[in-house]
Amino acid sequence: MAYEQTKLLELVERAVNHRWSIPEFQRGFVWKPTQVRDLAESLWLDYPIGSLLVWNSGHQAEERVAIDAQRPSQWLVDGQQRTTALCVLFGRKPYWWPSADEWNKTVKRYDIRFDIDAKEPPFFWVANAAIRKAKGNRYVPLSTLLVLDTQKEQDQKALTDLAREIKAQGLCDGMDAMEVFTRLDRVRKIREKEIVTVTVDHELEDVVEIFSRLNSRGTRVTEADIYLGVVAARNPAWVRDSFLPYLKTLEEAGFDLNPNLLFRTITGIGENKTRFKEIPDAFWNPDRIIPAWERTKNAWKRLIARYREYGILSNDIMPTEAALVTMVSLIDTFHDDARFEGALYWFLQASRFARYSSSSATSLDEDLRDIQAATSLSDAIQKLLRRFRHEDPVEAEDFLRDYSDSRFGRFLLYLLIYRNKALDWDDHAHRIGFEGAEVLADFRPQWHHIFPVKYLEGHVDNGLVNALGNIAVIGPSINIRISARAPLDYVTRYKIGPEKLDQQFIDRDFIAVPFAGYEAWTRRRAERLATEANAFLAELRNGI
Repeated sequence: MAYEQTKLLELVERAVNHRWSIPEFQRGFVWKPTQVRDLAESLWLDYPIGSLLVWNSGHQAEERVAIDAQRPSQWLVDGQQRTTALCVLFGRKPYWWPSADEWNKTVKRYDIRFDIDAKEPPFFWVANAAIRKAKGNRYVPLSTLLVLDTQKEQDQKALTDLAREIKAQGLCDGMDAMEVFTRLDRVRKIREKEIVTVTVDHELEDVVEIFSRLNSRGTRVTEADIYLGVVAARNPAWVRDSFLPYLKTLEEAGFDLNPNLLFRTITGIGENKTRFKEIPDAFWNPDRIIPAWERTKNAWKRLIARYREYGILSNDIMPTEAALVTMVSLIDTFHDDARFEGALYWFLQASRFARYSSSSATSLDEDLRDIQAATSLSDAIQKLLRRFRHEDPVEAEDFLRDYSDSRFGRFLLYLLIYRNKALDWDDHAHRIGFEGAEVLADFRPQWHHIFPVKYLEGHVDNGLVNALGNIAVIGPSINIRISARAPLDYVTRYKIGPEKLDQQFIDRDFIAVPFAGYEAWTRRRAERLATEANAFLAELRNGI
């Protein structure tokens, strides 16, 4: 293990000139502009920003992006987010960026500027339209200050000229040109800051273990990230050309999944296990993992198609995503799509009883064992259901809970309203979750207070204001317009007729309910929702 103090200028050079490579299992740049701004400020304040981990592999391995003939043996294993952010600040494209056009868009979005005229924080800003239109040089792009002229005299002259120009514009009141220069130079000296790089030359398995224990200011490294590294080493280009693009395909279909979860569905299908350390080493070889991958993609495609039939267009509103691993395994194992109702029944009950709230890996492995021991889809679901008290009916009290604290309650409410073929409350005849025959892949339910919070404020018990019984599911445009209007006001203004109210299980005369009758009304709707929920669950259960 070797330690080195590396100037940030040199670090950026290594990224730009491909002296370091990026492993295939590393994902893209995910930092927000504010994180890049905070990194610049930390450097300016001389705060530590952590060390980088570099692996001296001693041989070539697959890279996430392969765009030139260079194949350096040194890999930046931990620190990609910070290194890319530094390249953004310096205005220099790292070799791993896919294209110049994409880089230019990124630089514009992450346009970090120094407020030379500020007397107190904040000194650093993410440029917006107003900042970009500001007259003069008050907000100086960091890339302007951090760019290096190889001729020191020219470097100094450029900064001196900028300081004089700033003073000529009437900025920095109370400071002369030399003081402005000094202030600019303090930012420019970020180039000379040093960061510790730790270089290891262990075997790959040891490196991924080191990596798994590290946390940087970027995305937390997961166990799946590590094993993707093992797969990438044994299956050249598979992660880059197949796994990561399929994540994008799922996202475009409405399912924006964590790579960790997608990877667990592969091992669940291929080895009936989700604990990666228990997977046989041979599974990561092409002859084992590629067939499992093809089955996984097929199962995901079929699962998403069946979910759409029930209005489940996204994973956003799901109470738990861990159960998707079991659902994918059920679909792959039995191919009995016609009996999907029973699988959905299990999915809802597993969410309701928080099946994966403690050790999700333990619960998932139990589920996968049940599936493998079953003789049919029906048998598998019955085995899975023995894990919790699914026979207990949904109670009215379940719909009196605070909607913000009940992910399952919101999910179930949405499914009931979708099942009831509810139309949105806007001017068009859009079905909730649909527009005509076309699925809105980006549809996101809006949780609308039937009696708005501001309307009820000071008149009723706060404990029931946010009850699920007071929530309707509508689209975003009408939700914004209704805002805090009184029920009679918005129902009349937006012509929300009795049919649309019935579709949301709302009594037609609710607009006449006084404040004193709000609690009783909410409880009546909660009872109605509970009745509808139990009927829906019974209908699904009949499919087992």
